[in-house]
Amino acid sequence: MKMRLPRKRDSFFPSLFDRGLEADYVDRFFGEIYFPQVDVKEKENHYVLDVDLPGYTKEDVTVEYADGYLEIRGEREKSSHIEEGDGRFIRKERSYGSFRRHFFIGEIDKNEISGSFNNGVLTLQVPKSKEDEKKENGHRINIE
Repeated sequence: MKMRLPRKRDSFFPSLFDRGLEADYVDRFFGEIYFPQVDVKEKENHYVLDVDLPGYTKEDVTVEYADGYLEIRGEREKSSHIEEGDGRFIRKERSYGSFRRHFFIGEIDKNEISGSFNNGVLTLQVPKSKEDEKKENGHRINIE
């Protein structure tokens, strides 16, 4: 399974973008970029993807398969509801906005993909591609 790994701006300038006050100004300018963490486990006939999505509901998340790619995307709206007398935020760090992750998984039977969402973790069962089977069942030809 081939995966595209996103690059975060923090990896380019780790000391400059520590989670101090200077990061707040940068986040306001660039917008907070959110890439959910994904664990991929290989089993005999399929892959299991566990996607950490704390604070999301299953209604916030969409999973689609097309042209050999599995796309996971989600969106969480900014909460603007503040009741009178409820206090004043001094710091608000909960992220909002959208994310999108793509994984190249090759040609598979899309009807065999299944998923569940429990306690902020999206779990997907993805069959191995037919291309993987072709590689495993290949035939080596001896050259004389």
